[in-house]
Amino acid sequence: MPYEPGGGYDLYARDVAPYLARCTGGDVEVVNEAGAGGLLATSNTAAAEPDGTRVQIVNTVGAVSAQIGQAAGINFDLAALSWVARVSAEANVVVVAADSRFADFDDMLRSPDPVRFVSTGPGSNDYINPPLLQQIFDFPVEVISGFAGSGEARTAYLRGDADAQVLPVASTVSAIRSGEIRPVLVLGDADSPGLEGVPRARDLPVAGAAQRETLTSLLDLVSLSRTMVAPPGLAPDRLAFLRDAFACALTNPDLVAASTEQRRPIEFMPGAELTEAMRSVLSADPAFREIVRDIT
Repeated sequence: MPYEPGGGYDLYARDVAPYLARCTGGDVEVVNEAGAGGLLATSNTAAAEPDGTRVQIVNTVGAVSAQIGQAAGINFDLAALSWVARVSAEANVVVVAADSRFADFDDMLRSPDPVRFVSTGPGSNDYINPPLLQQIFDFPVEVISGFAGSGEARTAYLRGDADAQVLPVASTVSAIRSGEIRPVLVLGDADSPGLEGVPRARDLPVAGAAQRETLTSLLDLVSLSRTMVAPPGLAPDRLAFLRDAFACALTNPDLVAASTEQRRPIEFMPGAELTEAMRSVLSADPAFREIVRDIT
């Protein structure tokens, strides 16, 4: 687990763990290895023994962006990892404090001064999305990074020290429902309560074909959202075992129903299909790759 306990990734991992244990007939332990915006755990997975005992949930948006941008400290190659399954295709959402000076995303687009987005650092959704939104929709953005976690980052814009954050939908639902924060833009597809009437990025006008292509590449990446990977060099029979086990767990009707009820839907993609999708996003259009490199 690449993040601290209590966040969306942690909750997904803990939801899946007991079902995976049943499907493997073994013990499944969730271990939190927070650090470097989620990249520490991925680095550890890349260096781990390929014996099938270590599997990691990945923030695919952050990890792919960090690799394309050659972020400092990267010591893994996502193409070499053993891709096991997609857990969810969860959309990202731009959120602001309930009393924010920005009533909606149009207010951000009209802002004469930079919109201040908070981030936990390279490797996270909230680091890569704001500059890409700046390039796609042409409005001023400043990224304030270095927060220890999403909770600390949220506190910054709730007290007025920043303006906004970009997070997976599941990480925002409870705060949206409580009225603490407001959604202003959705990246991807989501029908969660509280997002009714919130504009989708894909439906908004952009300046030209290049911006549209960049937006398409971003949405393709977001659609991979949360994935499960194992170390490189996993023997084919062990990889097949893990893929079958996750297919068993992630299609269990009880898990699917419980996850949907908890606003953390399971959207399973098999490992072979995921591997092809990852190859596609890692070779995204040159303009997208250049923007990501400039960001990081």
